[in-house]
Amino acid sequence: MVSITCRIDKRLHAHAKGSWFEKARATKKVRAMARMLAMEVGNRPIKGKCIVDYTFFVPDRRRRDEANLIQSSKPIVDGVVDAGMIPGDHWEVLSTGKVLIVVGGVDLTVKLDFRSAD
Repeated sequence: MVSITCRIDKRLHAHAKGSWFEKARATKKVRAMARMLAMEVGNRPIKGKCIVDYTFFVPDRRRRDEANLIQSSKPIVDGVVDAGMIPGDHWEVLSTGKVLIVVGGVDLTVKLDFRSAD
């Protein structure tokens, strides 16, 4: 299993306003950070099909769309792929597992747990 926890940059939300350049800069930064975190975990890479479980920590009870939260964490998944910890992020090798939202965080944060589907 590979687990990493990252803060989600608000510029990565699907409905975030602002320039494409700022969103691209935020995406690059989060992706690089996730790559580094995945490499630091030191676990053996997952070979073959895997499942990712999402646990979102939110600071308040404001209504949030699960699909948008998952989309906002896409650069984190890409960073884990870049680190070589999972074989890819396409439908043939990666499936979405459980999605849990927990109230009581300081910032919007996500914990991703990648596990083998075998």
